[in-house]
Amino acid sequence: MIQTNYHSHSSFCDGKGQLEEYVRSALDRHMKALGFSGHAPLPFPNGWTMDEEDLPRYLAETRRLKELYRDKIELYTGLEIDYLDEHQNPSHPNYDALKLDYRIGSVHMLPDPETGEYYAVDNTVDELEKLISSVYGGSVEKMVTDYYRRIQRMVEIGGFDIIGHLDLVKKHNNGPSGGASNKQPSGPSTKPPIGAPFFSEDEPWYRDLIVQVLDTISRSGLIVEINTGGIARGYTSEPYPSHWILKLCCEKKIPITLNSDAHKPSWVDFGFEEALKIITEAGYSHGRALLQGKWQEISYG
Repeated sequence: MIQTNYHSHSSFCDGKGQLEEYVRSALDRHMKALGFSGHAPLPFPNGWTMDEEDLPRYLAETRRLKELYRDKIELYTGLEIDYLDEHQNPSHPNYDALKLDYRIGSVHMLPDPETGEYYAVDNTVDELEKLISSVYGGSVEKMVTDYYRRIQRMVEIGGFDIIGHLDLVKKHNNGPSGGASNKQPSGPSTKPPIGAPFFSEDEPWYRDLIVQVLDTISRSGLIVEINTGGIARGYTSEPYPSHWILKLCCEKKIPITLNSDAHKPSWVDFGFEEALKIITEAGYSHGRALLQGKWQEISYG
């Protein structure tokens, strides 16, 4: 099988290691293509996206590496761009001038409409609990519904190629009834939630939300990534999205691509063997890959 990965984060944002270390790691694993997808700058201070002043340097370094390794591996320049609202999202015309090879569209944060402050759904459990209590009056259902409504709106607006970690909102949903792992997180300054998961993926309201979002995605032609990053960092026991969601994606003929969301050079193909089994069990035999400058179908056989 042709191995590719278009989701990676270096020291330009919240990853570890230089871009060239990711290239060398991909070469060691005989990968066909690697994409750089640093977190695009956000209009407020934070500890995980690229700084605006570093963006030109990031783009210059990807160009240098493309030229240096052009006979050894296909390298592509991308960004993971957050949907915040109708103005701050992957379709913003400023990104056109960057001449990116591709874009990943993601939702990581939800706003407090009263203060304008944003809270991440995937940072610490304390931050997630504050989001639920302060912004949504303690209602997990309202928070999760808002998350998926924003995914849906991002898809409707478009301007990108890959939908990043579709059900990221489950990251801290530890416990079997939440559809995630009981394994302790290995990331810094985090702790697992106490007691039951935040929500159950078996709840009818959650299943209905997913179906609505997938119907929108199926009309868009966008690619859903199978993302092994939650496994790599010890938060989940399966990729994003959950297996039952992936099966629905297959039924709706939504194209997929396999990414690792690597935050370390050694993670460029993390969990791919396990993920491929899940992909084929869900009914997929082919996926999408950016090769020779265009998205094309590759076999997962």
